[in-house]
Amino acid sequence: MSTTTDSIRGHHPILEMLDRALSRSRLPHALLFSGAAGIGKKRVALHLAQCLFCLQTPADELSCCRTCDSCKQMAAGTHPDLISIECPPDKNILPLSLIIGDDDHRGREGVCYEMSLRPMVGDRRIAIIDDADKMNAESANALLKTLEEPSANYLMILIASELDAILPTIRSRCQLIRFNRLTQEDVAALLIDQQLVESEDQAIEIARLSAGSLNIARQLLDENLQSLRGNITRLLSRHPFQPQAFSESVIQAIDDVGGNTAAQRKTALWVIKFCADFYHQSLQCAAAYQAAPTAGNVESFVAGLPGETEDRIETIGNLLSRMLQTEEQINQNVTLPLCIESLSQDLREIQTK
Repeated sequence: MSTTTDSIRGHHPILEMLDRALSRSRLPHALLFSGAAGIGKKRVALHLAQCLFCLQTPADELSCCRTCDSCKQMAAGTHPDLISIECPPDKNILPLSLIIGDDDHRGREGVCYEMSLRPMVGDRRIAIIDDADKMNAESANALLKTLEEPSANYLMILIASELDAILPTIRSRCQLIRFNRLTQEDVAALLIDQQLVESEDQAIEIARLSAGSLNIARQLLDENLQSLRGNITRLLSRHPFQPQAFSESVIQAIDDVGGNTAAQRKTALWVIKFCADFYHQSLQCAAAYQAAPTAGNVESFVAGLPGETEDRIETIGNLLSRMLQTEEQINQNVTLPLCIESLSQDLREIQTK
């Protein structure tokens, strides 16, 4: 397998599997890449497409020269035989028009039409449908005929973060490939490679909170989120814990988002994530296990808890459990101010028992 795959982190078993399929001429006409958002599924899809389009490397190898006209077109995003669509940022459903054209051009535009045309370069056409899990039943059914009657050397790659949202009729016509989340080391390396962070320490810190997703890591670099996290950490580390100051600060951060309920809940979930991370670090500190350097406010928080080591560990474990409970409540659409106020009081009670 070509060393051009070295830039893809965390998915070498999948790359090796695709390489074997090509070497045996057994690459399916339709693939379904499934896994969490932001872990590199589309990157692998584009790499596969580039290898198949490459004019200089053998068709039975997962490799590309990066210098031929096709590779340059892929790098520029202008290859005429690659059809790539995704759900627009302002929509929750992948528009039917992207599949079969709008009302005025039904059947004469969209992925299905494009995949019925002869290749403009070489001998194949490839379609990448990102956010395939956002297709409704009408869009999925419109895609079925193209999946059921594939043309020779044509490939369709569907990408989904929520596999259960893909209709069984679509899944049954694709070979499913499951992608694992990236490791913290991979996320940190990608942040450094893409020059998104100022230091290795920052990369490691962001990667630890990223849940194996480069998308989440990028969000965590937002200045507002960084400020929110710093404020939350400062409030949590206080002895004694001040529930009113905590609840007022969190509710203000949620209100600052505006009237968008979904955005407010997302902010609330970020707060819970930051709290859980603080307590998780505290638990490691109390147990004398630090996989990474511990911030000073974590050490001072642990030192300020009453009791012996076992008592402190139990207290922090209870704080973590309360965070999980709050996360469930937020996902169940409880009233946010009441939820945060209740949490604040409970955090105080847990620490004073």
